[in-house]
Amino acid sequence: MKHLLLALLTIPLVSAFAYDAAGAINPEAFKPSGERYEATVPATLDLAERARIAVHGLTSFLDPEKHFAPYGHVYFNGQPPYLSDFPGGPPNWGKIAEALLFARLMSGSEENLDVDAKSYEGMIADVPLNPTAPTPVSCTMAALVNLYQLDPRPELKRVIDTIAEDHVKSAQAQGDALYYYDGPPSTNPTALGVTNYWLQVFIQGRAIRPMTRWAVLSNQPKYLETSGGLSRFTVQPRFWESEAAPKAVTSGEHAQFNGHSHAHTQGLMGLLAYAQATNDARLKQFVRDGYEHMRSFGIARIGLFGEGCTTGDMTWLALALSRTGVGDYWDDADQYVRNHLAELQITDADRVRAAVAQMPQGRGKNDTTTGPYDPKTESNESAIEHCMGTFLSDSSHPTLIPEHNFLYTICCTGNCTPAMYLAWESIVQSDGEHATINLLLNRASPWLDVDSYLPYEGKVVIRNKTAQSVAIRIPGYVNASEVRAAVNGEARDPRFIGRYLSIENLQPKDEIVLTFPITTTTESYTLKWKQDEFWKECTDPGPEWKPLDPPAKYSFTIRANTVIDVSPRDAGKGLPLYLRDALKAPQAPVTTVKRFVAAKTVRVLPQ
Repeated sequence: MKHLLLALLTIPLVSAFAYDAAGAINPEAFKPSGERYEATVPATLDLAERARIAVHGLTSFLDPEKHFAPYGHVYFNGQPPYLSDFPGGPPNWGKIAEALLFARLMSGSEENLDVDAKSYEGMIADVPLNPTAPTPVSCTMAALVNLYQLDPRPELKRVIDTIAEDHVKSAQAQGDALYYYDGPPSTNPTALGVTNYWLQVFIQGRAIRPMTRWAVLSNQPKYLETSGGLSRFTVQPRFWESEAAPKAVTSGEHAQFNGHSHAHTQGLMGLLAYAQATNDARLKQFVRDGYEHMRSFGIARIGLFGEGCTTGDMTWLALALSRTGVGDYWDDADQYVRNHLAELQITDADRVRAAVAQMPQGRGKNDTTTGPYDPKTESNESAIEHCMGTFLSDSSHPTLIPEHNFLYTICCTGNCTPAMYLAWESIVQSDGEHATINLLLNRASPWLDVDSYLPYEGKVVIRNKTAQSVAIRIPGYVNASEVRAAVNGEARDPRFIGRYLSIENLQPKDEIVLTFPITTTTESYTLKWKQDEFWKECTDPGPEWKPLDPPAKYSFTIRANTVIDVSPRDAGKGLPLYLRDALKAPQAPVTTVKRFVAAKTVRVLPQ
């Protein structure tokens, strides 16, 4: 993604001015509001706890000397590790602001709470509109649209409307389509494989999503018209040509693509938002086809797609496609979240320190900069601690992030955190009387709490608060006939509607216990990517690239949807992955936590 940042930064600015944020940012709006209480729960994957750790990183790797803008890159493959490349931060400022808001809603954390408003104000003042490539402002707009749902003040609406109007004015016409950038395709293959039409799809996709959401939220159809024009441009067949396809397949009609993976998944995310807002069935199918095309790369079983950004995007797409009824990808989302999305987050400082201790003294293998650290753009003070909770960028390797990849670009944290939020928000949905549980992950909600013993045990406890009925999606690895349900200790005959088990006539404080056998499987997957290469950002690494011969074969031990072991393990320096011996225990450990139930949440999908 460094190439993407550089490309966006080198497109000339046509106008450079700061948006007037006077009165738009209310510091009180960032303070988490909701219910807090202690609970003894299984010590299994808890996205709210992951979000609490994320708040630390999202507020600690900002530069107070630069209005709390994020650093662009962090290098762990040298000693000491350090934050660097400040110019890479502002183009992703909106992503980080958005991620921070999501993480606070999930966790209720008030750590470094004074940072949020300052960073939002700095973001608005710093990021100019670029009519040729407005991506940094599109990201800013997305963050502000989220904030507006929590704090709908007229001053904030004025800023968002100004940004939206600038998007409208800056769009150039091409027939009935609109676009911001339509340069020639990149023909310069790199180690990352950044080729073909990638900026075109990425830039339009990033703009479509916030423009569509704001059009619906503010009831202003003209913004939806701009999103429609951008969508018509984005679906042109020239942007969707696969590297190789059967002769009888028209790849451009099925969203098969050859190029930068994250750019195209971002395009699909924008198109899905517009398709949902306008109920465009054909466009929904186009997005579904594109998602399934990308699922063929890497190892989808664990969410390994080459780059951290793409792992985040594919998780988001699996959830959004399922939420909108375009497909049933709940099992996909579950396995992505439990495995590589969770694995890419930095949660164990000691493990990172041990890996860093193997690295050479100096700036690291991938940084050719010479001389001392520049205090204006770099910081080598407690880099590991400052990055706890952020996400690494290498999603190409299943057992070891090798030395040359032991770094990250900040955009990956900006894409993985929103995916984690959408997963958390999707665990439980409710219309007030009826609740739907889509994912068997831990979640405290206003309607009920979910205590998941997976992957240790096939057991889920649901503690009801207000729901009169509940539908619980049983994962695909479970035989529905073997599910047992009890309410307050009394057996209930399970009634299924598809994969959803329905339980009715519930009262407040009812306790529902589901039990079922879980499987432990050994599954083999082949990977042609090479251990000594950079992470893969593209479906086509270039004409000079040769696949690993013979390809690497990995054997995964998977209990339910969770990887508990993998072999063989790649040798060499770096950060080892999937050190999960603790998950092999027959019973889940328990812990006492302080749960948080947000008074309000943010909707990221148009209704």
